[in-house]
Amino acid sequence: MNPFHDFKQAYNEQKKQKHQIPDKLTGFLKSVGVIIGAAIILILILRSFMFTVGEREQVVITRFEEIVRVIVDEDSYDAVSAELKSNPRFANVRIQKGRGLFFKVPLIQQVKRFPNQLLTYDTQTEEVFTLDKKTIMLDNYAQWRISNPALFMVSIGNISQANQRIDEFIYSKMREEIGKIDAYTLVADKDYVYGMLQNVEGYLNSQMGSMGIRIMDIRIKRTEYPDSTKPSIYEQMRSERQAVATQYRADGQKRARTITAEAQRKATVIEAQAYEEAQKIRGEGDAEALRIYAEAYNTDPEFYSFWETLKTYNSVIDEDTTIIIDSASPFAKYLFGE
Repeated sequence: MNPFHDFKQAYNEQKKQKHQIPDKLTGFLKSVGVIIGAAIILILILRSFMFTVGEREQVVITRFEEIVRVIVDEDSYDAVSAELKSNPRFANVRIQKGRGLFFKVPLIQQVKRFPNQLLTYDTQTEEVFTLDKKTIMLDNYAQWRISNPALFMVSIGNISQANQRIDEFIYSKMREEIGKIDAYTLVADKDYVYGMLQNVEGYLNSQMGSMGIRIMDIRIKRTEYPDSTKPSIYEQMRSERQAVATQYRADGQKRARTITAEAQRKATVIEAQAYEEAQKIRGEGDAEALRIYAEAYNTDPEFYSFWETLKTYNSVIDEDTTIIIDSASPFAKYLFGE
């Protein structure tokens, strides 16, 4: 046996084994990569079949731009169902309610999302003219929401376009309403302004309800006057306040006179009733006194005469009284002891 040949053969075997280890590791890594890639592809495929609806969302599913399904929250479900079922255009649209995971046909069906929370649009400042020809810079804001995503999608399309339409409708109606009143009323009469804004809100809802928009609130954020109109408006405001103050004073004086007259009338009635009662009591007292006098006289006429004479002395005679009287007079008999 050749030792060199054996050594060479052993060396080649060892070298062959060293090359087999990297080949095995490479094969393993390739297998792992294939599995991961397949998993990713599977996840992507599954995701193409699924979508989620969040708490602040409402969704419209379309098939080649045709609406096939609408997903809304529970509070909006009844109203949206009634609106869509009454419209032949949406007779075949499926309406669902809820949140979470939903399924769709990939590639064919598309998901379009719309917010369901309250949205605020701050309008641009614009000039309006009052009945008394005053120019006022008016700045409003409106709060609104998408009440029906299907109608909103086909009528408006996006939030930016909706804000533009709201702006157009607000100022159209605002100009009409403000043109009926003076500048002072717009500034000072808050009750009238509140009623006017309610009218504007009702008008917008009547016009935009069919577009899937519900106006929740409209407010005037700021009113400003051009410098040229400020003096006349302030003077009018001052005159109006003075007129109101004068009216209040006149009403107060009238009321005071009414109260005074009523009090005097009641006082006169009370005095008359008191006088009548006093006279009645006095008459009853006099009658009782006469009765007592009569009884006393009938019991002892002499004593009664004596008592009456003494009362007369007490009422007409004092230290400074001088009486010249005949001694034979009945009035003097008790003075002289006769």
